[in-house]
Amino acid sequence: MDMNDPQDVGAAFWAQILGVTVGEEPPPPDSPLGLVQAFVAEHGEDALRDEHFEAAMEGRPLLP
Repeated sequence: MDMNDPQDVGAAFWAQILGVTVGEEPPPPDSPLGLVQAFVAEHGEDALRDEHFEAAMEGRPLLP
């Protein structure tokens, strides 16, 4: 992160407030974001629906 960039400073501030970490490496494949990214890589963005985010957060498979 570039702490001279106001956008990075804001992201770091809110990450600290929310108790999360802003990372620059890809998410773990078994994380909700990793599951969604794998789904998009296989099926494309147009196939992604709200149900897929819910399934990823609950750890269920993402079906096309």
